[in-house]
Amino acid sequence: MKRTLHFLFSAIIFCSMISCGENEKPAGEEEIFWIHSYPMVCNLNLPNSNLCLGISRTAEPEFDFSALERIPAEIEGFTLKPYTVQQIKVLKITQTNQEEPVRKLIEILAEEKDYYELLEGTWEVKSHLGESLPNANFPDGQTVYLTPPIKRTANSTDGCNSISLEIRKVGPDQIQSFGGMMTTAMACIDKTPISPFPGLGNKFKREGNTLTFYTDKPGEETIWVKKH
Repeated sequence: MKRTLHFLFSAIIFCSMISCGENEKPAGEEEIFWIHSYPMVCNLNLPNSNLCLGISRTAEPEFDFSALERIPAEIEGFTLKPYTVQQIKVLKITQTNQEEPVRKLIEILAEEKDYYELLEGTWEVKSHLGESLPNANFPDGQTVYLTPPIKRTANSTDGCNSISLEIRKVGPDQIQSFGGMMTTAMACIDKTPISPFPGLGNKFKREGNTLTFYTDKPGEETIWVKKH
């Protein structure tokens, strides 16, 4: 009898040490955040650093990409969905023998389409305000390059300086928010500046390899054709 009691007591102590019980959940905390549909560099100051996931813990997705929190790219059970921002719930498990916590997907709570894919690529401006290019206002024509989504900028020239414009939230027929603009800021003599991104702020319609930007006024359309 004493041996039996001693065995049971030892088993209870052992189970408490190794967490016996088939239904016991792993220790951790739940997190809810929006996760963007493409990876980004972990360190903005090191462009060649490893890739992370960009997340925001706000009620709505955050499209100011400098404000996004970076976390390790692996979430168990989760796969990035192209051009879709997803709100997910995860279990975050911190382990003493690992530098980074482990995250496991619990549930996908919401999805929002990101329409940047409609703009991505290199575009030749064929006409602006009803006039074909090149013309007196655009003597060299005009090309606009919208980078892959990791960087997400529109790049062109004002006829002298190189211009870069951050693209933030993109809807199905119009860019809904822009970020900052950067320029090489060279002094240009006898150069009349031109619009680096003609039509870009207007509503648009994508048909095949053609982007048409338009306003409510007839004749103010701008047509871009995709080069590659």
